[in-house]
Amino acid sequence: MKIVHVITDLSVGGAETMLVRLISTSRRDGLQHAVISLSSQAPLAERLVALGVEVRILGMGRGVPSVRLFRRLVQWLDELEPDVVQTWMYHADLLGGAATYAAQIVRWLRGAAVRRPALLWGVHHTDLRLTGSSRATRWIARACALMSSRVPDMIVCCAESARSSHRQGGYCPQRMTVIHNGIDLELFRANPACRETLRRSIGIELNAPLVGIVGRYHPVKDYGTFVAAMRVVLDAMPQCRFVMAGQGLDPGNRELVAILDATQTSYACRLLGPQAEPQTLLAGLDVFCLSSKSEGLPTVIGEAMACEVPCVATDVGDTALLIGATGSVVPPEDPQALGRALSAMLNQSRAERAALGHAARSRIHGLFSIEASWRRYEETYVEALGRRQRPAG
Repeated sequence: MKIVHVITDLSVGGAETMLVRLISTSRRDGLQHAVISLSSQAPLAERLVALGVEVRILGMGRGVPSVRLFRRLVQWLDELEPDVVQTWMYHADLLGGAATYAAQIVRWLRGAAVRRPALLWGVHHTDLRLTGSSRATRWIARACALMSSRVPDMIVCCAESARSSHRQGGYCPQRMTVIHNGIDLELFRANPACRETLRRSIGIELNAPLVGIVGRYHPVKDYGTFVAAMRVVLDAMPQCRFVMAGQGLDPGNRELVAILDATQTSYACRLLGPQAEPQTLLAGLDVFCLSSKSEGLPTVIGEAMACEVPCVATDVGDTALLIGATGSVVPPEDPQALGRALSAMLNQSRAERAALGHAARSRIHGLFSIEASWRRYEETYVEALGRRQRPAG
């Protein structure tokens, strides 16, 4: 089976990282992957190439893609001759879907054999309102909804909440299935040495309670709520310290620095930027936090849980399903509730937090491993191949 993945970009995000880990997990004889990135933003491309995966960069910029670039995408899908085309995120769903059909027309016009690949879309947003997304992205999502009963054979959603919101937004329910993001339990695991190493590297006391958040800088992540919650925690526990890591979470982000200054929390927070080895940062935390307004199934929560770190998060997407009884969930956009929940978790003894962390890893192992996720993808590809000529109904 040859699978061609068409993805909006290969930046360090949840869906993009999931793609890399799925391919790494799925390597075996008789299975080939190729990846097409629509955008030139592709820092993860090197990791895929190292796995022996062919990666092609289309180089599409913002706005409507040129006819030249669309023709190139069609040409690539013709050349690669996939059995399955898996698209990831709205732009890739729309363009990858159109190009998959166009490639078959090109083959027919030149007299070559036409054998349409199975086409699967990938939905990695929960909220179709797409808080913080561009107008173009919202329009593309609506266009996909209108075509969802005709174009894809199946639509893979990363969370039950994503399926529900997209069904309400007009996506074809008969085409939709849920495959939760899987966690690499070999990579993400407890490492007691990371606690001291992390504290020394950021220059804080070795016994200081440490809370961390990891993600890209985007309005949907609601870092304003996280910073306001920091203030709540610091008022009760002045010795607590915080780290923020990810794309845009660095000292060069003037907007974020201004928020920290306005709340007088700068002294207690380290902005670390992107992390080459996020597992070592996560394993060094006492508590992990997620403050988002919207998520699907947040992979980073699962990664923290695999590192045996208890989590406090906003109740968005499938976060509560992921955490279960191993942490705390609070309403989104409520800094006081988030701050109180963080304080309550930090006030538990280290032994109590360790017990929660152990239960968290066990939960990931039982329900959300990367191996289980890949098995579901493979089963879904086989099912989609059988659906190729079948109308929705």
